[in-house]
Amino acid sequence: MKPMLETLIRDVRYGLRSLLRSPGYALMVVLTLGLGIGANTAIFSLVNGVLLRPLPYADGHALVLARQQAQRAGSANIPFSVKEIGDYREQLATLDGFVEYHGMSFTLLNRGEPDRVLTGVVSANFFDVLGVQPLYGRTFRDGDDDLGAEAVLVLSYPYWRQRFGGDPGIVGQVFEMNDRPHTVVGVLPPVPQYPRENDVYMPTSACPFRARAEARMEEDRTAFRGMTAFGRLAPGVGVDRFGAELATVAARLQDDFPETYPADSGYTAVTLPLAAELTREARPTLLILLATTVLVLLIACANVANLTLARMSRRERELALRSALGAGRARLLRQLVTESSLLALAAGAFGLLVAWLSLDLLVAFAALFTTRTTEVGIDGWVLAFTLGLSLLTGIVFGSAPALTGRRDVAAALKEAGAQTTDTPARRRLRGLLTASQVAAAFVLLIATGLLLTSFYRLQQVDTGFDPENVLTAEVFPNWSKYTTAESRRQLFTDVLQRLQDRPGLSAAAVANGFPMASEVGQQQRFAIEGRTYEDPDLRPELETRVISPDYFATVGVPLLAGRTFTRLDDAETTPVAVVSRSLAERHWREGRSPLEQRITLDDGETWITLVGVVGDVRDHGLDREPPDQLYRPFLQGAGSPTRVLVRARTDPLALSGQVRAAVHAVDPEQPVENFRTLAATRAGTTAPRRLSAVLLALFAALALIITVTGIAAVIATSVSHRTREFGLRLALGAERTSILTMVLRQGLALVLTGLVIGAAAAVALSRSLSSFLFATEPTDAGVFVMVSLVFVATGLAACYLPARRAMGVDPLVALRDE
Repeated sequence: MKPMLETLIRDVRYGLRSLLRSPGYALMVVLTLGLGIGANTAIFSLVNGVLLRPLPYADGHALVLARQQAQRAGSANIPFSVKEIGDYREQLATLDGFVEYHGMSFTLLNRGEPDRVLTGVVSANFFDVLGVQPLYGRTFRDGDDDLGAEAVLVLSYPYWRQRFGGDPGIVGQVFEMNDRPHTVVGVLPPVPQYPRENDVYMPTSACPFRARAEARMEEDRTAFRGMTAFGRLAPGVGVDRFGAELATVAARLQDDFPETYPADSGYTAVTLPLAAELTREARPTLLILLATTVLVLLIACANVANLTLARMSRRERELALRSALGAGRARLLRQLVTESSLLALAAGAFGLLVAWLSLDLLVAFAALFTTRTTEVGIDGWVLAFTLGLSLLTGIVFGSAPALTGRRDVAAALKEAGAQTTDTPARRRLRGLLTASQVAAAFVLLIATGLLLTSFYRLQQVDTGFDPENVLTAEVFPNWSKYTTAESRRQLFTDVLQRLQDRPGLSAAAVANGFPMASEVGQQQRFAIEGRTYEDPDLRPELETRVISPDYFATVGVPLLAGRTFTRLDDAETTPVAVVSRSLAERHWREGRSPLEQRITLDDGETWITLVGVVGDVRDHGLDREPPDQLYRPFLQGAGSPTRVLVRARTDPLALSGQVRAAVHAVDPEQPVENFRTLAATRAGTTAPRRLSAVLLALFAALALIITVTGIAAVIATSVSHRTREFGLRLALGAERTSILTMVLRQGLALVLTGLVIGAAAAVALSRSLSSFLFATEPTDAGVFVMVSLVFVATGLAACYLPARRAMGVDPLVALRDE
């Protein structure tokens, strides 16, 4: 063991001395490999924290999601009602706990500015089933969700840190919410929240809306249908067994309540692991990024191997002398691998620094897809990955060139005395490595080109509204204070009156939503007067939005026919509505007009007269078709607004103070939050696509730079080896331009070979990007042509300087050196 260690130490010392004699080579290798290893380490830290690590809950693998479906009725995810939660909880025997969740926005009052908080309303066993222990205080316990129980709150870790500065003394403090005191009993640790990030949690009994639904659930089993449910598998129970029992209970409910679950609706209930649901959106993006960084590293390894091949040619005499003095081929190979491993370890350290510096940005990127980012970091697994990757790359780029060395020591010593020469094996390997670099980089640039083309086409989509100079703000009424529809109407009527004629403001409106906000409008079935429907449950659906008269002018939605609303469209007049163009064209064809036609919604009691048609709005994103929309005036009691929108003449954010002042002039305790321009909201809908394309573009640019420098290095090495040949050609009368053409042709041949291989690979692999593309084919000819031209142009540019040097060879000097 000791002799081996001593030999290793000698190899390391000799390797360090050798590398110090070639600082340019060492620096280039460390930078090239370091960037490749750093990219892989950074993305692997995301993959490890989001996809590979077990859920940070006790026995997280046992957590399963339950979901109702009615596929034939077009519903893939039906929320649970209060009654349905109770039925499933009673009949499921394969679970150790079944919990409910729904989100609300409530106003929290204590001191200072009123705070609207995102509130998770959960059953008392919610945190026990998740297996989450509090950081301070306690979580909920049996009895906390009983009607009449004292109202208590548990704070999330981010909200506790942001709002209360991480003060442990917050436990025990009393806040007012929904006109009753709520005591903070605990603070959660920093764990991923499901199904969404919340500020606070309350037991079900403290939610007034949930309590009202519970009071009437026997007469309406779909009351308050808006809850998510999940549970913990009992010991020894697998996901398949639970799924079978879940489907059995669903079939039993369908038999017992056919009016709620029609036989032809395809009603059932399904399950999937909670871990899979938490990472469902993040998984494909992260895996594509990981594959991208692996390609970048392979390109870097090929480039470094080419640099090492060039250095091997210059070290031919040294290695031949060592061989003549008794060093065996294995001994020389070990020395070369030791040197390459030293460089790779240095590159790994540099890569670790690159990963650490980029980690916060990557975590913010991952947060667009999943709440499971709390465990992303550089831990032992990431360090082990980096170390293993460094050693592997060192062995790969060190051993491959070494194996191409000369076996004839005498010949090596003889030729080493003359100008540096090259072996056929090295020339073939160098060409293969360069073509492989081009092929891999071509695949990356094709993927980047497809995503950028897709994103550009997405940005050109007509949204149906004008987002410029529009400011939005959230104004959720305190439901315990504004208990009636009339009181809420009066609140927003007064706010609009105070916004009238404000300087810098051209229009103002209130609504219960706005284009491209995260929420989906209320889906309702409707019937057109004079038409019959065989099955009421299969009547067409539309999406409703409650607005004030100036909403369309504020948002910039064009009126196509009829009229919009006026202040006379109130509770005392005929119910009216405005429809979107798609809804009008779908249900009033052959030139018929929907104006003055009447429809009724789910209740079937109120008939609504259609008075106008407006343009379609891509309400749920640029990549989704506009929904069939029905707009109703809030003054007719169709619902309560929750947003204030104003159109500014100049900078919309400058109106934030005026909007807040107008609301507080009506109610000083009413929260006004989340000021944001409509343009920013529109941009936010494409943020995941944009950032994914930018990340891929950065990696592709890195791959292109490494590849181009690799081509330049290969051609420069070739030129140095062919100096005598060029001198002879020039001495025999060859034109210098022919030398230039010869060198450029050599580089172009390598590029074209790589392009052919890369094009075949890109066609085969680009199909995997189909789900990420909008209005773009995976084999888009324009992208393939453009990327090919980029490679040809950059490849020729990389060859030009070595070619100019070849052109300038002095025949006499070249021949004298030989």
